[in-house]
Amino acid sequence: MAVNAETVTKSTNQRLKSLLQSDALYQYILETSVYPREPEPLKELREVTSTLEWSIMATTAHAGQFLNMLMKLLNAKNTMEIGVFTGYSLLATALALPDDGKILAIDIDREAYEKGLPIIEKAGVAHKIDFKEGPALPILDQMIADVS
Repeated sequence: MAVNAETVTKSTNQRLKSLLQSDALYQYILETSVYPREPEPLKELREVTSTLEWSIMATTAHAGQFLNMLMKLLNAKNTMEIGVFTGYSLLATALALPDDGKILAIDIDREAYEKGLPIIEKAGVAHKIDFKEGPALPILDQMIADVS
């Protein structure tokens, strides 16, 4: 497999989150192990997110696959995500949860979340997500107060 300079450059932002020191090795792992196993909705969301100014905030594809595996191993049914951005890890989690699973998703920027929402809806998992806009601590404090 040939790795060209353009491909390596595109992976640089992703590699910054990685322990690997070689862009070429990192790209090889992505293209031979990670991307072939990435569900189509996650691939689509990753590509949309990569065009945004703050794309470095997104969860990497390999981290999303690890998160998905953990959710399945734990038989998770209810989760919480604080900091959503466009929703890559949110979608990875939603795909791993059972159909009646729920995710409380909190972010101060609904606009970024809405860039990924059409893909989440197309994946058929939007019903699992309860998105709340605002700073997490006051939202969580209010949820606790509502239960008391």
